[in-house]
Amino acid sequence: MSAEFTEVDSNGKQFVDRDLYRDVIGHFASGVTIITTRKDETDFGITASAVASLSMDPPMLIVCVNKQTGTCNAISESKKFGVNILHEDQSELAKQFARANTDKFQGVDTTYGEMGEPLLNDVLAHLECRVAEEVTGGTHSVFLAEVQNAQAEQGMPLAYFRGKFGHFQDANDERVFREIRKMVLERNFQPDQTLNINDLAYQFDVPRQAVYYAMIRLESNGLINRMEEDHYRVSPLDTKTLNEALDTRSALEIAAVEQTVGHLSDQQLDDLKKRMKDTLPKNDGSFLSADQYTEANQSFHDFTVAIAENTTLLNSYRQVTAEEVMASAIRAALLANDQTAHNELTSLADDHIALVEAFEAGDKEKAISAIKQHTENAKRLGHYLIDSAGGHI
Repeated sequence: MSAEFTEVDSNGKQFVDRDLYRDVIGHFASGVTIITTRKDETDFGITASAVASLSMDPPMLIVCVNKQTGTCNAISESKKFGVNILHEDQSELAKQFARANTDKFQGVDTTYGEMGEPLLNDVLAHLECRVAEEVTGGTHSVFLAEVQNAQAEQGMPLAYFRGKFGHFQDANDERVFREIRKMVLERNFQPDQTLNINDLAYQFDVPRQAVYYAMIRLESNGLINRMEEDHYRVSPLDTKTLNEALDTRSALEIAAVEQTVGHLSDQQLDDLKKRMKDTLPKNDGSFLSADQYTEANQSFHDFTVAIAENTTLLNSYRQVTAEEVMASAIRAALLANDQTAHNELTSLADDHIALVEAFEAGDKEKAISAIKQHTENAKRLGHYLIDSAGGHI
């Protein structure tokens, strides 16, 4: 990326364009802190990401605070401040202290440090600092401070990147999300069952932040609903929700075949046909094992969209979870040798055959018709399974 030097100061020195600088520096991810201090019996605080370690011997750090803020003036006079490093789920607290002309401490639990500065409770870490030197850098005062006390607890920090709050995802976060999602989809957690973040953190032996991250993602997928702080409820799948989800799935599959019918390679057609055959009943009329069938069925449907090579479309498709929830009911029906469910699954298999034949013929209209027919057959099976389970699964 090239830069245009468009601003010149009174001494003729050139600077990079401010908007360009703002955009580029926004690509630098940083942690989020709240800087707090106290002067004349009044508490001050401001959200800041311009905090960095300066020295280990002695322990020192740098904090940059806008000179126009009351917090900056209070630090200049009191010569002390606290650095409160936020947990990844404390973005609302960061926003509260970023607002000007408000009572930033309203509803916030605090204690006072050894130097009298306010420290926020339940944050990731604290540092208590004494100002050693103050210098000016543009619109900000830069405080070089000696760290007098410090403490931290387990957890992940809140991050700031390109104007938005977020968190650092690690492999443990993704593992916890996948495990809890699997238990919800397979109904190891029952519909309407209440899930508590602290209980799940204990069950999986992970930090609560990893569970919190998983619950936020599951809620966005519609698999759980938030009841109150730290408590969620497993969302039941009823016929209305099933119909809406299957209609959405149908629309996305039709969007995919609009792009792919008549354009697949021989290898892609062979791969599609192989996945289709895995969903068919065996010669004796029986299906694969319950687990094998549900895996084969999901693989076939996913592939019909994946071959469009449209990331946005595929990601949207994978958010439609109704069929995955229904898979647990199908699994139970297969294990119980339910004849009605068996007959409906045979109809769904016929739809798979019709769809592959349409791909082979390059017949887009026939492919769309097969998808629509398959959607109606899936609804009929879903309604039967849901009614058999008492109205929801």
